Amino acid sequence: MKKLLKPIEPIIDKGLDTLESFIHTHRKVNFLFGALFGAFDGLLRSTKETTQTQPFIRNNYDVKRFMGAVLVALVFGWVFPAIYFYGWQCVISKLIVSFIIGVFVVDVIWAIVARENHISEGGFVSCLLIPAILPPQAPLWMVGLGAALAIIFRNVLGGVGNNLVNPALFSRLFLTICFPSLLVTGYQTPFVGMPDIHAFRYGLDAITHATPLTAFKTNGEVTSYLSLLIGTSSGSLGETCRLALILAGLWLIKIRVVNWRIPVSYLGSVLVLSVFFSLILGKTVAPPLFQLLSGGLILGAFYMATDPITTTYNQIAKWIYGAGCGFITVLIRDFTSLPEGVMYSILLMNLLAIPIQSLMVKIRYRL
Repeated sequence: MKKLLKPIEPIIDKGLDTLESFIHTHRKVNFLFGALFGAFDGLLRSTKETTQTQPFIRNNYDVKRFMGAVLVALVFGWVFPAIYFYGWQCVISKLIVSFIIGVFVVDVIWAIVARENHISEGGFVSCLLIPAILPPQAPLWMVGLGAALAIIFRNVLGGVGNNLVNPALFSRLFLTICFPSLLVTGYQTPFVGMPDIHAFRYGLDAITHATPLTAFKTNGEVTSYLSLLIGTSSGSLGETCRLALILAGLWLIKIRVVNWRIPVSYLGSVLVLSVFFSLILGKTVAPPLFQLLSGGLILGAFYMATDPITTTYNQIAKWIYGAGCGFITVLIRDFTSLPEGVMYSILLMNLLAIPIQSLMVKIRYRL
């Protein structure tokens, strides 16, 4: 791959340098898009910034490069599959509203009031996640409200790097409390079969169905595992095509943007506990593989539980953090009236991350 790209590297470098010069010499453009360009430029090329004093760490990752990789993974993990299954108008309209309200209205106003040089690339990640964790039939005003809440909550706590819990999930929790009828009822069914031009242009007719977890709670129905894997079952807009989410998540692990311990411990604990409760309680609880492939577990394990700001940084603490997420998820799914527990488990473990980290440090260094 590197040999194929080597002949065009000078052309790419020249083009990126020209675009960078244009952005930096136009203050308004730099204010709005400077951070986003830096994120993707850092993903394509190593950062130009180097430390001048010790200690020296050999690593070409910075925040912008990290955010750029997450943006690319989310686009391939949920945006493209969602366009295929729900139509581009359904997906693109929600993304436009989320970015305009969250980034170019709320974040810009905040940056002006706070006298910041530019808006942060973290806002693009949060606003890309908002439509993914909402139902496909969610109205545009709800997407805009969710994006605004996520950005406001993050900025109130000090901006990128200071948020206590995942901003997108906090926004989803707020919407769930305020508008439960719009978020817990029937979800739009994905397109099944060969798509035609009409499906790509206008999306699907609004045929709704209970999510797989809700269907199991109400009548014991177990959705086909293949349907859960490829995305033909109902669910939130960005959670249905789990195969794409897994592949994009593995890419993030490969380039070391995501620490593999968290998704492995999260998914592993869900699997182990599901097997344990299935052996004890039988068919009254969801089967292990069904639990792994249903709901927002894959999306949460790879893309939200791994947020480096709201999780732990000690390696042992990461195992505890991921296992805690899995434990709470299984308890909520199997022993409460709620069909899904991923959102609640990640938010709760976000709050426990600092105490867990502190405890592990004290044990490690015998403080």
